[in-house]
Amino acid sequence: MFFHHLNWEDKGITVREIFRVLKPGAELHVADWGRAGNLWMRGLFLMVQLLDGFNNTQEHVKGKLISLFEENGFVNVSQLKAYNTIYGTIALYSATKPDQ
Repeated sequence: MFFHHLNWEDKGITVREIFRVLKPGAELHVADWGRAGNLWMRGLFLMVQLLDGFNNTQEHVKGKLISLFEENGFVNVSQLKAYNTIYGTIALYSATKPDQ
């Protein structure tokens, strides 16, 4: 639950650093705000965006964290689960650093 505090460029820098330090075959697991499960969840998430900033959270609403992980070398990237909360949808992501 920290990626939504970073701007898009810093998210990329962070994912590349995580990729660099992980051993081949290691898994990455991330919990953070994800694509809204429905219109109600999207509306609730506006409160988070007002507090944390629209620029930092707009890619989360669009579900772009999966592509961020893929574009930076991870494989088997998926959203494992999503939970609707009083502030919006929290998604659980999984990704693997390929064996080299």
